[in-house]
Amino acid sequence: MRILGIALIAVTALALAACGGSDDTPQTTAQTAAPAQQQQAQQTVAQANPQQQAAQQTTTSQTTEQTAQQEQPAPADAEQQQQQAAPTQQQAAQQTQAADDAQLPTYLPRDATHTDEGIPIIRDDYVPSDIGRYFTTLWGIRIIDVDDLRVGAPRDAIPAIFSPDYLTMEEASQTYEPQIPLVQVRLGDDARGYPLGILIWHEIVNDTINGRPIAITFCPLCNTALAFERQVGEQVLDFAVSGLLRNSDLVMYDRNTETLWQQATGRAIIGNLVGARLQPVPATIVSFGQFREAFPDGLIMSPDTGWFRAYGQNPYVNYDSPQQHPFLYGGHLDDRLPPKLRVVSVETPRGATIAYPWDFVSEQRVVYDTHDDTRIVIFWTPGTVSALDRGMIAESEDIGATAIFDRELDGRLLSFAANPDDESGQTFVDLETGSTWDIFGRATGGELAGAQLRPVIASEHFWFAWWAFHPETEIVTESEPA
Repeated sequence: MRILGIALIAVTALALAACGGSDDTPQTTAQTAAPAQQQQAQQTVAQANPQQQAAQQTTTSQTTEQTAQQEQPAPADAEQQQQQAAPTQQQAAQQTQAADDAQLPTYLPRDATHTDEGIPIIRDDYVPSDIGRYFTTLWGIRIIDVDDLRVGAPRDAIPAIFSPDYLTMEEASQTYEPQIPLVQVRLGDDARGYPLGILIWHEIVNDTINGRPIAITFCPLCNTALAFERQVGEQVLDFAVSGLLRNSDLVMYDRNTETLWQQATGRAIIGNLVGARLQPVPATIVSFGQFREAFPDGLIMSPDTGWFRAYGQNPYVNYDSPQQHPFLYGGHLDDRLPPKLRVVSVETPRGATIAYPWDFVSEQRVVYDTHDDTRIVIFWTPGTVSALDRGMIAESEDIGATAIFDRELDGRLLSFAANPDDESGQTFVDLETGSTWDIFGRATGGELAGAQLRPVIASEHFWFAWWAFHPETEIVTESEPA
């Protein structure tokens, strides 16, 4: 197992030693943490500029100042306390064997050699000597090489949120600037917004939207905001942050079975639920102002989370510089695009993967393509800032927002253009009826007012992160004719 580096090893030891029992530490001692102790571990990890560490730059005055503010010395006996806080390798192996002997339910039959998608399943009695002690995961059922995992932080040092509180739109308008980015999820008439200024510190929100259990996730290292159904079969899962990374992407774990899940794909990668894949839910990053305009009765996640964090601040300053090498990524890079250029990414129902470079989409504003016989349109609007640019998110660069929809409405194929009468650039018109449309695919005026285009599951990734999990991806830089 390749470890993050001396600085984060010290942070890990500090978190383990300082928290006699904490959600920041392995589950064996994970029940009695105070939020302040978890803050100590996470802020020390997150405030370290990951891009500077990746480039091994340690001499700038800004880094020196940040380090001086955040560093705390690890106790001399941290290693000893860490060993005492976690089960031994033998105990971890015994736990795995006991679970196996008990025949805990698995998603697939225990003699299955491949997932339903055809991915080979590795079955053995292996338990990693380092991270294995922190999880009761069934390591002997997996679809990845354990050596592909890296430790980015202690388990639960980045605390997931469960059943968040919300603000009304009036309350939210006094708290959030119009340009700040949020993840919007709508199920039926239930519209929710999750500011990235909060998600960047927690990465997972377990919620229930319109009666459906949903996980809203954000991996800042890959710039991926994805939402999933939390129910697998009859079981509703509660997700948390494992502290592990694969291809720099967030590895989640569910607290029900301690199966490990890849955020970028929604797949169970290690544990008894291997073979399962979470059902994605349409989710896009838009500005608070856009969400407020479209859904005045919507709810916005409150910064009153029960944790003390610097909400609204970005601990990954300048991390979205396109040419810079990604943090904790040791794989190959596809040089067709800069590694951290944003792409609008799609996996079609038939398994094709497609990426649309952000600069191409933002220049065109309206892009057409065809996915599995479905003719789609991509919209781009200005007014949404990056969450990974400046130290204060609200002061960051305007990168805009995208969304993808099926162009067919009630059997009629529509064509679109940017609305020439809208100087703000927030709306579009269809060429067939002249109706006005917004970034949420809603007709807000004209003959088709009240209509809704069907959203296509899509996401915003850094190129390296999308390609790492989808190496057969086609890059599209030309729009089909309308």
